Amino acid sequence: MTVISAALFGTDWCDALPGSAELLHECAARGWTVVLTGPGPARAPALTVTDPGRDPVRAALDLVDGSPSHAVYLAGSVREVWAARQAGVMCVAVETGGDGGPELRAAGAAEVHRDAAALLRVLDDSLLARPRAFGPTTAPAAPAGRSG
Repeated sequence: MTVISAALFGTDWCDALPGSAELLHECAARGWTVVLTGPGPARAPALTVTDPGRDPVRAALDLVDGSPSHAVYLAGSVREVWAARQAGVMCVAVETGGDGGPELRAAGAAEVHRDAAALLRVLDDSLLARPRAFGPTTAPAAPAGRSG
């Protein structure tokens, strides 16, 4: 699951934030269940947490019965990085939320990118490359017994 801070993209997903819509669609195409922590575009391939309250990361996980160990949070502020860490979720950050790379790294972001477009260009080398990078989401089946 990818949890994305809707604040990174704004409620109208304007062109001032390059790559945001493309990043959202690419995460969905790669097999991530995308959850926005606030309102997003009407035709977004994502679920939306309509009332995240004080803990938007936990609310997003609860929405899809997700596990912190199989989620990545895309944050745009130190506060959001802290929320991800508090929930036990790995965090990728972009600098479009107002905080800079050094602050985002110090808060605990595993990766920091200039913006959504920059992250999109290196997505294959990112924590968001593919959900399977985190291993199976269910216990493996027991091996079949041998007959004979």
